[in-house]
Amino acid sequence: MHLTLYIITGLLYVTGFSLLFRRLNHKQGKPVADKWLISAFALKVMAGIAYGYLYAHVFEVSDSWAYFEESLIECHKLLTQPSVFFSTGLHFNNAGDLFSTADDAPWSNAGENLLIKLLAIFNVFSGGNYYINVIFFNALSFWGLYCLYIIAQKHAPKNRLLLFGLIFFLPSCLFWNSGIDKDGLIVFFTGILIYAVHYCITVKPTAGKVAVGVIGFMFIFLLRNVNALILLPAIAAWWIAVKYPVKPYLPFLIIYSFGILFFFLSGHLSPALNLPFKLAEKQHQFLALQANTVLPLTPLEPTVKSYAAILPQAANHVFLRPYITEIKSPFHLMAFVEILLILLVLILAAVSAGKQMVPRLAQPFYLFLVMIALSGLLLIGYTVPFPGAIVRYKAIYIVCLLIPFVSLLRPKGGKYIN
Repeated sequence: MHLTLYIITGLLYVTGFSLLFRRLNHKQGKPVADKWLISAFALKVMAGIAYGYLYAHVFEVSDSWAYFEESLIECHKLLTQPSVFFSTGLHFNNAGDLFSTADDAPWSNAGENLLIKLLAIFNVFSGGNYYINVIFFNALSFWGLYCLYIIAQKHAPKNRLLLFGLIFFLPSCLFWNSGIDKDGLIVFFTGILIYAVHYCITVKPTAGKVAVGVIGFMFIFLLRNVNALILLPAIAAWWIAVKYPVKPYLPFLIIYSFGILFFFLSGHLSPALNLPFKLAEKQHQFLALQANTVLPLTPLEPTVKSYAAILPQAANHVFLRPYITEIKSPFHLMAFVEILLILLVLILAAVSAGKQMVPRLAQPFYLFLVMIALSGLLLIGYTVPFPGAIVRYKAIYIVCLLIPFVSLLRPKGGKYIN
């Protein structure tokens, strides 16, 4: 297909998705003006295209292009041998070990296989063009962010503009989650899961919403099981805090206390469920990889003492690195500026809310987001020693962490996006 035809096809797809999002936005009561909604989607697509171009022509080839190349082979199978397409990649070795890190374990490869199969289906409609696939891919991740925004703005309607800017334009989330990778799909399924759970909690459980929530959780588990697992205690505490007349923080305190206890005692239940060992094993796999920049990270051991000793390192890596002296690339600079932005938001939120900061943060939904963010960020800090990977993995968690604090800010005039 000629380049001009690809461009025309891409513009048609962007227009089609924009009209679809506009229609769905109106069904939600138009919480976002059409111009903002379409602009955010268009910018997300452009970020995805820039991501693909940079890793094809400037930086080393990323997993994104490797997945795409494999998807072309799978697309041929889909069109010529559908039975082979749906059976390829299915392995049952170590299937009973949900947290196996073995190369032939189905759970450790499920995320990559799912992404490649999805890209293969996209190829049917894109003519096998990476950049048109970016449009399809970002339609999914964009909708996940939109679902998150729908819920966030219900809790702070006067801060819609700030929340919209945070959720859709935070640099790390905009760039890294727009490239074709598992993280974008995790954003999509996390967004629809949170939307479904919020509806079930605040309105009523329906078969449709429960099904959406279960499907979202299952796909997150397939893509990256730890991302799914950290959602469970947060959802349970959120549900109890809303449904029962208790102080909101109590369910979170009790459930997470039991969760930490279960984590360290899990090895006594079954070797396949030895979570401290499994997480340490995952960290050792990362430490064995090669990269241009590697942060110092002490190897984990499956003991309370080891996890406690490495906690400061883990927190430092995800909240404070890179330091200004470690900036070696535009990506490092972006990460450093974002850390300053996070600190600025926290300071402004404290000044704006004053003595009401803690009571206002102690709302079930905000506690839910903060606990998800802290759990996810610390898991990344414990396991990943590479600054580039840390920034990509933590992007959605930074959004979740900042939503409650952005909601505390007092915008001049209480502006809305309409």
